[in-house]
Amino acid sequence: MIRDSHNSFGIVSILFHWLSAGLTLFLFGLGVYLTSYGYYSADYLQYAHLHYALGMILLGLLSLRLLWRLTSKTPTSLVTSLPKRIGISLSKFLLYVFLFTVLVSGYFICTAEGQSINVFGLFQIPSVMLLETDQVNLAGLTHKYVAWVLFGLVIVHAGAALVHHFFIRDRTLARMLKPQK
Repeated sequence: MIRDSHNSFGIVSILFHWLSAGLTLFLFGLGVYLTSYGYYSADYLQYAHLHYALGMILLGLLSLRLLWRLTSKTPTSLVTSLPKRIGISLSKFLLYVFLFTVLVSGYFICTAEGQSINVFGLFQIPSVMLLETDQVNLAGLTHKYVAWVLFGLVIVHAGAALVHHFFIRDRTLARMLKPQK
């Protein structure tokens, strides 16, 4: 199944989910590493540019994922309680909001002085505006702290999926691993 159905996520949604999850976790780890790495260390710029390029790829992937989600049906929730369904919807919404916030603030940090972002020599993402020092500092703080909040929400999200799989024993996790008819 390529598209989502009432019972299951399709392969496109599953690939978007796991590619986004993997890139998000890798970028978070790389970001933490970069903050502890010496700015003047020999490999710093290499790792920083990898972080920038992958962040822009994730921003594009996330934009496509959101478009796909808005134009596809969503499988019926396995949770029947209205408060729990609201909590699940809110947590998914916050995952998108926080991820977009981290990615857009990262873009503004990288392009603050008018420079573009080189994405593996394939294309350049241009700067859309110059930022003042206090604006760059705000973007940096936003990027840092929202990334940590996002990481916490990702842990809760993954933990909830594991609880559903191992304790509640429903198909919540299985639906995101393999499409069903």
